[in-house]
Amino acid sequence: MINKERLLRDNRLCKAIIGLSVEELKNLAAEFSACYLIYRKKNRKDHERQMGAGQKGFIPTPLDKLLFILLYLKCYPTYDLQGLLFGLDRTRVCRWVKILLPVLEMTLGRECVLPARQIRSAEEFFRAFPGVKDVFIDGTERPVQKGFVE
Repeated sequence: MINKERLLRDNRLCKAIIGLSVEELKNLAAEFSACYLIYRKKNRKDHERQMGAGQKGFIPTPLDKLLFILLYLKCYPTYDLQGLLFGLDRTRVCRWVKILLPVLEMTLGRECVLPARQIRSAEEFFRAFPGVKDVFIDGTERPVQKGFVE
């Protein structure tokens, strides 16, 4: 599991891991927690138990859930890697992404867009992102050995 105590003490690390400062994360966490409760109440189907009763989830707190989905959106890891980081099986990671993405969208008041699998041309890119005017590509040329040198 990610060491959230360390993350909440180190502003540089927090920005590097999830793209937000510690203060921004704390502010977002409060709103996310409220939206998560609303989402869960709305999507419960005739449960006999009260909210909060029963076994605790694999991602225990709303802050953990927020870190989970923000890390997923920032780094876009495979389900296997995300599961390793959070102590979950990849199938549970898939389920949690499907649950938490709408909650984050509700919290932010806008839809989150995941990266396309492949964009094959500039025209396709500009159709997908019509507001973009400039694109910068950062790369480094590296020599590649194509044959045997004797």
